[in-house]
Amino acid sequence: SAVFRKLFGSEPIFTNAGRTSLYAILKSLELPPRAEVGVPLYCCPVVFDAIKQAGLTPRFVDVNLDDYGVSSKDLERRVESLKALVVVHMFGHPADMDSILSVCDGIPVIEDCAQSLFTKYKGAYTGFLSGYSFFSFRSGKYISAGEGSAIFLKNSSGIESVKSIVDRFETRGFIGDIIHSAATYVKSTFYKRPWYGTIGYPLGKRIDQKMNLTAKTGFTPGRIGKSDLAVVGHRIGSFLSKVMKQRENAEYLLGNIRAQKLALPSERPEAWSNFSQFAIRLENEGKRDQLATYLFEHGVDSAKYGDEVLDVVKQEYGYSGDCPNSERASKTVLVIPNHYTLSRKDLDHVVQCVNSGSKLL
Repeated sequence: SAVFRKLFGSEPIFTNAGRTSLYAILKSLELPPRAEVGVPLYCCPVVFDAIKQAGLTPRFVDVNLDDYGVSSKDLERRVESLKALVVVHMFGHPADMDSILSVCDGIPVIEDCAQSLFTKYKGAYTGFLSGYSFFSFRSGKYISAGEGSAIFLKNSSGIESVKSIVDRFETRGFIGDIIHSAATYVKSTFYKRPWYGTIGYPLGKRIDQKMNLTAKTGFTPGRIGKSDLAVVGHRIGSFLSKVMKQRENAEYLLGNIRAQKLALPSERPEAWSNFSQFAIRLENEGKRDQLATYLFEHGVDSAKYGDEVLDVVKQEYGYSGDCPNSERASKTVLVIPNHYTLSRKDLDHVVQCVNSGSKLL
């Protein structure tokens, strides 16, 4: 807590996962049963599940294709039915918060900062641009500490309300810690770099179907474990240097990828992205898959982020097909490596493969 207070000037409330934090925030709002909560269609489906588990209804909002954040124009069409909004700072790029807050005008806005640690919007950190926010430190996130999440709230009454909810969550005992550590080890083996995308992700999904390691559907709210909290506290104090390195890697990719058949990430003047992931976008699904295969054959891993989201929302939430940008993103976005551990030689290989592979599309 002291490290967070030093970094952000505020002390968080900790839970075991980002979805738990979102659940706790939503429950604290005391919204009517099945009230509609706006959420970008193009994001991790666990966000939808947390809304559902809180007894509420996800109302999908389309995204912009330049930053994959909530589209304020599409939000305007839907805002009258919403009782709250979840804003996801996707791939570390801050959403256009001024426009979003202007449209919402009194509706609670919750920032999902799972991918935007140390990202800034107009000089301020994401997570402190609205009344409610949460970060995630689970395996596969930026810090990837095993498990854990931090909630930040501006309103003192909101803080007390969320605390009272979180205090009722269970904490793992000794046996639970052992099981958690073993599950985290298995999950991290398949969801880590450099084998996260083409190899690790499909393998991890198969194991997840049997063991539910990531709890994509259904979850048990809990408080953060002592070991996880210690890891987060140890890593976050010096993590900004790693963010700077990853941003530097992203800038190198932006300056050297010359492919004309794909869209590279962009950054608005008021934005400062941590580039937690480097997402490129192809013209269609076939070309995305073709480039992913080419990269894999040449030793470069990639991930088709959000590829499954359309199936999830159609099967489980009755999606009606009114978010065209989100649909396009889910089938055309490919995440390529820019991790802070990569060397210049590694980056040159990524650049060469993306450029040469794109010429074949």
